[in-house]
Amino acid sequence: MPQAVRTVGLDVGYPTARAPVIVITGLDLTVEAGSFLSILGPSGCGKSTLLRVVADLLPPLSGTVEVLGETAASVRSRRDVAFVFQDSTLLPWRSVRENVCLPLQVGRASLTRAISDQSEALLDLMGLSGFGDRYPNQLSGGQRQRVAIARALMGEPKLLLMDEPFGALDEITRDRLNDELLNLWRRTGTTILFVTHSIAEAAYLGERVIVLAANPGRICLDRDLKPIKQAQNRCKREDPALVAAMAELRAALAEAL
Repeated sequence: MPQAVRTVGLDVGYPTARAPVIVITGLDLTVEAGSFLSILGPSGCGKSTLLRVVADLLPPLSGTVEVLGETAASVRSRRDVAFVFQDSTLLPWRSVRENVCLPLQVGRASLTRAISDQSEALLDLMGLSGFGDRYPNQLSGGQRQRVAIARALMGEPKLLLMDEPFGALDEITRDRLNDELLNLWRRTGTTILFVTHSIAEAAYLGERVIVLAANPGRICLDRDLKPIKQAQNRCKREDPALVAAMAELRAALAEAL
């Protein structure tokens, strides 16, 4: 399978006056194109930092990172990578439609390919038909996150990075958006790297889950969940095999602290 992300011996940290603070060390990771990878780990293990390196928002200290077979900077310049954060970061003075269209207007001169206005199709895809003229303060938290995802998809990215996008939502809304995200992934074939603190969410969404240990960040478990799921990553939350996998992830997470 083609590779969406590949890191070899990746060290990431932040410089200080004496020596750099290492956040991630010796990370070897390969993510197949079109796959759904969940990333679990305790606070401070480098989950968000890893996404920032892939997005070319943070340079590594050493090692290599390839994104879609190229450098992270090359892929970022084409907007083949999109980022969704825990906060929807919508502009309150812009309507839903205007927020979704923001990628068409920001940094247009740096684009190396054409991006067409597909805002209405994306709003429909995210279950927001008829919401285009509303403003962020007229939406629920779940609806705002749908808008953020639609905006991220405006440039038709090949890689979608999601940093705890549903962490602030109630459990019922989160479950519903998990299902919508899986349906979106199946329809678009976009590679997704999904950071979460929720073991249940990681197991339900991911075809594969990695658990990062902390101090410094490194992979302590790499679990392939495809064998216990049906076609297109389908499963029930109460499936005994999934529950058993969650127990394994929980044990690994406890050891990663």
